[in-house]
Amino acid sequence: MPIQVKDYVWEETDETVLITVPLKGVPSNRVDIFSIDDYIKASYPPYIFEVCLLNEVDDTRSKATFGNGVIMFQLLKKSSLQWNQLLASESEDKDFMRRKREDAVGKAHERAEAEKERKAAAKREQEKLALNEQMKLEQEERARIDAIKEEERKKATEAIERWKDNQKGQPSNEQETSTEEMTQSQEVDMLETKVDSSIEETQKTSKKKELFEKPVPEPRSSGSISVSFTPRVFKTAARESKAPEEEEWLKKLASAGRKTDTGNSDAVDMEEMNPVWLKDKGIGFYKAGNYVAAINAFTAAIVLDDSIPTLYSNRAACHLQLKQYKECIQDCTSSLELLVPPVQANCSSRCKAHVRRGTAYMQIDEYVLALQDYESALKLDPKNIDLQRDSERIRKIIQGSA
Repeated sequence: MPIQVKDYVWEETDETVLITVPLKGVPSNRVDIFSIDDYIKASYPPYIFEVCLLNEVDDTRSKATFGNGVIMFQLLKKSSLQWNQLLASESEDKDFMRRKREDAVGKAHERAEAEKERKAAAKREQEKLALNEQMKLEQEERARIDAIKEEERKKATEAIERWKDNQKGQPSNEQETSTEEMTQSQEVDMLETKVDSSIEETQKTSKKKELFEKPVPEPRSSGSISVSFTPRVFKTAARESKAPEEEEWLKKLASAGRKTDTGNSDAVDMEEMNPVWLKDKGIGFYKAGNYVAAINAFTAAIVLDDSIPTLYSNRAACHLQLKQYKECIQDCTSSLELLVPPVQANCSSRCKAHVRRGTAYMQIDEYVLALQDYESALKLDPKNIDLQRDSERIRKIIQGSA
């Protein structure tokens, strides 16, 4: 049952009411506030603050702020008068408070529906205005195009009329003479074009003959080039500074899986004596949401071979889902101890282990240790936006607590 917070402080003016409620060490991000005109509730387990106000306030303009370990409610009165008391006279009646909670929830739902309908109506109105504006623009564009067409039509008509007038003013023999002159000029142009084209063809033919007459060089002698590559197991480029660490990591991977404890009396068949098979089984349970079965599978694999770091990391993910934060921290630490030497091949596994351990530290309010793990993960994956955002959030929590 939640603990009622009674040690709050309040004061009033003719216009406002100010209520200060202590958080008692609970972080502000765990506070859930619900309010309506004459009812306020702030839930931050294991505490709860609940009041039924004497008169109504303007909930849409009131606000709640956090600072110095308290919640400060600044409420604006609907009517300018002194209350002289904060709570309604029936606040001690449990039935009254139960009805008030139900009424507050109902009012909140009605307000949400009204706000939703208002936004939908505003959206429809905006779409209607946008449609009308688009139609107006299209009409203006159509009118502009029609005006251009009409102007061009008028110009063409005027040009035709002027040509007709010019034709009427000239005698017929002049028209025949001009027609003959036009025909002769066209024939001359055609002859000149034919002569030019024949000259161009002659020039092209001579150029082709010159190209074919040039001596063709001898073909090059064939040969082969041998290329050899240095064998590389890792995808990254070989670096002398990392070569010993990479060799050590390859040896550890080769030895992992060979160690098998055949003294497992709970095994039913030979597959259950294989840690790799048990690891795959645990991953299947985890994806199906059966975290307890996944923990059992990973634990059985660890009993057979305790040198595989991913078994501890996967079991830590299961503990994190079940809110078993201390067990998650222990498994992540074991995984990081096995993920040595630090090379590119195990970079992703080390990053996951740091993130899971940092998340577990956050859940038990160990923010400094959580920030250290998240910063270690950021060094391994500096371009991860989610890690950057989470690290900044933890840093703000630490600064706020300080």
